[in-house]
Amino acid sequence: MNIEKKSFLTEFSRRAVQRLQDKKVPKYRTLHIPSLATDMRFRNLSYDEITECMNMEDTGDPNRSDKYCIYLAAVEPSLKDVAKEIMESESSLPADQRTLLEPLDVVGIFDIGEVQEIAMQVMELSGVLNSTKVTVEKKKKN
Repeated sequence: MNIEKKSFLTEFSRRAVQRLQDKKVPKYRTLHIPSLATDMRFRNLSYDEITECMNMEDTGDPNRSDKYCIYLAAVEPSLKDVAKEIMESESSLPADQRTLLEPLDVVGIFDIGEVQEIAMQVMELSGVLNSTKVTVEKKKKN
């Protein structure tokens, strides 16, 4: 391998390792939720979580994947904890009188437009929606 290729490979490998390490560091974003008149903190999703959201069956709800994305990403307050608390407090009630039938129902606290906006913010934070695009490099003629 010539020196130029080896140097390129070494530099590329160094940048690849750094990029992989950077992806392990969680990112956070605080969003103001108008319908709740409060701020909430969300984190980025992992590759596996993004895949899980995208492959989720809608079960008649076309926004189910967005809701699940929000459910997973909410940190402060944690929607998982909120759902658990509500469900525990209503466990003695008949199913038709419960506020939440499943934990994901807690995302119903948001207006539908907010669900879409929050999910977009989480996906952007997670690197799914990106303003930079991969482009085709034109070969230079010698």
